[in-house]
Amino acid sequence: MANYQLSVEERTQTGKSYARKLRTEGKIPAVIYGSGKEPTIVEVVVRDVERALSAQGSLIDLDLAGGRRTVLVKDMHRDPVRGTLQHVDFHEVDLTKKLEATVPIRVVGEDQRPSDGGVVQTLLWEVTVLCLPTDIPEYIAVDVSEVELDQTVTVADLDLPEGIEVLADEDESVVKIGVPAEVDLGDEDGDATPEGEDVAEGADSEGASESEEE
Repeated sequence: MANYQLSVEERTQTGKSYARKLRTEGKIPAVIYGSGKEPTIVEVVVRDVERALSAQGSLIDLDLAGGRRTVLVKDMHRDPVRGTLQHVDFHEVDLTKKLEATVPIRVVGEDQRPSDGGVVQTLLWEVTVLCLPTDIPEYIAVDVSEVELDQTVTVADLDLPEGIEVLADEDESVVKIGVPAEVDLGDEDGDATPEGEDVAEGADSEGASESEEE
């Protein structure tokens, strides 16, 4: 999968007032750091960043002054009220070195399970993986089509793409097929004793015993 292409411009000013000016122009401030280089302050069109964030894949190729820098989005800040993007941190990566990345878990095959009433319970929503930047998967699929009732899928059971290592305990639970709650049919079968009946019967027995003693 090709990396997303994103154009950025080097920024010569900093400060809140300049950041506000950028936002009025539809841009936001950003920083590129990593790979043993000094941080580079840049500005980028906010609409383009939002598109990059929603695109498949994790890697982004930044076009800066005619040069290309491959990055991951390491952090971002949004307005707590309006939800608009305010700032982005890009982390430049070395494509020849493995790194840690957070990858979501995606449950598949739920509609192919038997009609046994089992409830698919996701217990782990994401995992940290170790791999080359170019091997970071969009997600890790967990197929539950053949998972039986009361059975749990653990990290050790994950079907991982080649070159991917999950940094988690192999026994950690990922997905479980819960057993459906049983319906109590005691009242319908006439087996249940109406509330208070035991007490009444006990009182009658005690009364009878007292009469006999007298």
